[in-house]
Amino acid sequence: MAASVTRPLRLIVQPAQAAKFACPLCGSEHAAYVFGGSTFRVHRCAGCALTFAATAADGDEIAELPPAPRAGSENRQAALRAALSRLKGKKLLVVADDTEIVPLIEESGPSAGRVVGHRDLDGENLGGPYQGVVLTSALMRARDPRAALAKIRKSLEEGAPLVASLPMLDSAQARLMGRSWPEWQRWNRWYFTRETLQLLLLASGFAQVWFRDERRRYSLDTLVSRMRDSDEVSGWIVPLQAIHRVSPRYLRAREFSLPSGTAVTTAVAAPIRGEKTVSIIVPVFNEAATVKSLLDALMAKQVPGFRREIIIVESNSTDGSREIVQSYADYPDVRIVLQPAPRGKGNAVREGLALATGDVIIIQDADLEYDLEDYGGLLEPLAAWQSMFVLGSRHQGGWKMRKFSDSPLTAAVFNLGHVFFRDCVNLACGTRIADPFTMFKVFRRDALFGMALTCNRFDLDIELVIKLIRKGYVPIELPVNYVSRSLADGKKVRVFRDGATWVWTILKARLTPVGPGPA
Repeated sequence: MAASVTRPLRLIVQPAQAAKFACPLCGSEHAAYVFGGSTFRVHRCAGCALTFAATAADGDEIAELPPAPRAGSENRQAALRAALSRLKGKKLLVVADDTEIVPLIEESGPSAGRVVGHRDLDGENLGGPYQGVVLTSALMRARDPRAALAKIRKSLEEGAPLVASLPMLDSAQARLMGRSWPEWQRWNRWYFTRETLQLLLLASGFAQVWFRDERRRYSLDTLVSRMRDSDEVSGWIVPLQAIHRVSPRYLRAREFSLPSGTAVTTAVAAPIRGEKTVSIIVPVFNEAATVKSLLDALMAKQVPGFRREIIIVESNSTDGSREIVQSYADYPDVRIVLQPAPRGKGNAVREGLALATGDVIIIQDADLEYDLEDYGGLLEPLAAWQSMFVLGSRHQGGWKMRKFSDSPLTAAVFNLGHVFFRDCVNLACGTRIADPFTMFKVFRRDALFGMALTCNRFDLDIELVIKLIRKGYVPIELPVNYVSRSLADGKKVRVFRDGATWVWTILKARLTPVGPGPA
């Protein structure tokens, strides 16, 4: 998994222009205009941020133009050859109109299965069943990428691997080059970030999605040739041409590494799921005063559109909480985990995450600070395929979030501590999140695939948020109701005791690998 962090794209926003649009991912009919080129205009879905292009000549319909020959194809050949080598049995190869790929198909022999282009993705079926698929930028040219992926999934055996090599809009190269990015081409309909591509894959019946930056090397000859082939006039072309002219021939041909613009995406064809399920994880430790009220409300709470899976992790409380929790053992859709000793809230949550089977996960504390009526609003963007990750923000009226009537000075310390650690997280991740420490973290379970979570206390809140962001999921923040309890009411977090741990966790979560990835 790449260590890069999603940031706003460096594109020049121009006055809005109309676009006929129905998002194939989330169904939204609203799109924001991003920038205009000489042969196309770029828009972004207002619901899920899926980015698409329309040609200036043909209104909102992408021109069916064959791609020009592109320099640096040896890099793509190497990537495809490596992808093909990972797949066994009868394979499906979905390629763009690149004639230089033909020799690779011949190398694969008769087991290659079938080779199709982007126009075949708009047809009836792709045959099969296949034991694997290799997908290239043909997906960027399909009329409907979600329908195309669903068609690919239908042609695969369950568990069959998918390997895709695609330019990423949130890659280091795209962020660096902005509208000079060479992938802005008139024959591409769609541009994906890691999040939008993963949402498309999940919505189409794939799972276990993982991204790795594709390592590529370029020479000055290759770069100048690619800039000349691009539809957009690049601000980089003049200095590059000047350097190219004065460089000796051997330096022009010498290859060097550049920030990656392409990711290798892996996934598997998942079993067909019936109803959608939300897993609600409830860690409990010494919450006898509130846990019964919370669990009664939770048992009565219906989540429209989802089946509930309630996982209660009780950490051997000393105040009678365990006995209260055990009284709910016979309720439907409830699973109780009894830990032999208290190991921290983070450890309890991690144990719950390991047992969750739902499509979506909600973390729910056993106190009454948060309102269960906010579930519907928090789940809506995930159910509509608009986001992988949602935070319920407690900040609706300034920074003074906590107000302890019995201890205003303690409340001020907590509020100032929140601002400090929030800014540390945002500095580490390049984000502008208002409330990264909220209990209401709602995300698709597949977002955890390949991730390693290690924290055992309240620092899990920080580790989880930073690692989800590093995987490409910058959260949508939605306001929620919140009534803070004081230390006298049973609040367990301690700013000074836990503060040093949080600083270390921010550094560790930002600088160490997100996780091992696929086995």
